[in-house]
Amino acid sequence: MKKLEFSTLYIFRLSVDNLFGLVKSTIDLALAVKMNFSELTNAALNLLIWNNEKYQQVIKKPRKSNLTEKLLLADKDRNDRFSEIKRTVTLHLKGRNAEKKTFAQSLEYFFKPYWDVANKPLNTETSLLTEMFGEYHASADLQNAAVNNGVDVMLTELEEVNHTYDLMYKQRIGEGTELPDESASAQKSTVCDSYTEFCNAIEQAANFTPNETILTLFKKMDELRKKYHALTPTGKDKGDDEPKKNDNPE
Repeated sequence: MKKLEFSTLYIFRLSVDNLFGLVKSTIDLALAVKMNFSELTNAALNLLIWNNEKYQQVIKKPRKSNLTEKLLLADKDRNDRFSEIKRTVTLHLKGRNAEKKTFAQSLEYFFKPYWDVANKPLNTETSLLTEMFGEYHASADLQNAAVNNGVDVMLTELEEVNHTYDLMYKQRIGEGTELPDESASAQKSTVCDSYTEFCNAIEQAANFTPNETILTLFKKMDELRKKYHALTPTGKDKGDDEPKKNDNPE
C-alpha cells in the first residue's frame, strides 16, 4: 500500500493573514472529528489551537503609530547610507591607488561582520550598527582609513541616523506598540512549527491507524494545503534559512 503524504506546502512563505486562514480552517476541520483522535494527535491539536490563539492576538492587535512612517524612512535612509559607504570602499578596492586600496582593505575587513546588517531584524540592526560605531571610535587606524577613503563624513551621518531610529523605536515601544520582528514574526514561527507537527500526526494516523474519518480529514487538509500552496510566493522557506528582515514596522 502506498504511503500517504501531504502535498508540499512552504508554510513560512504564507502571508500573515493566509497563514492564519490556513491554520484556522485546519483547526475547524479537526475539531469536528477530534473524538476519533489518539491522545498524541489531540495533544498536537491542542498545542496548535493554543499557539494560533496567541498568534491571532498578535496579528489583530492595533500596532499603528504616528512614528510608523518615520521609522520606515529612517530605516531606508540608514540602509541606503551604509550601501553607499560599502560601494565607495569596494570602488577603492578595485582602484589603482595602492594607498587607498590598503585603507579600503582595512575597512572591508572591519565591515565584514556587519556587511549584511540590513537583512537583520530592525532592532537587531540598530544594535549591530551601534556596536560597529563603538569599535570604529575606539580605533584611530579605522578612523584614518575612513578619512583616506572619503567615508568618514558618511559614517558620521549614518551613526546619527541610526541613533535617531533608535530613539523613535524606543518612543514607539513606550506607546505600547510593537514591531513585527519582535512579535508577529516570532509567533508565526511557533504556529508554523505547531501546524507541521499536527500534520505529521494526522499523516501518521492515516498511514498506521486509518479509518474513514481520519482518511477524510487527511484529504480535506491536503486540499487546503494545495489551495494555500498556490498563494505562496517563490523563494526559500524557513528551513532554507528564511525568514529575513521584515521591512514593515506596522
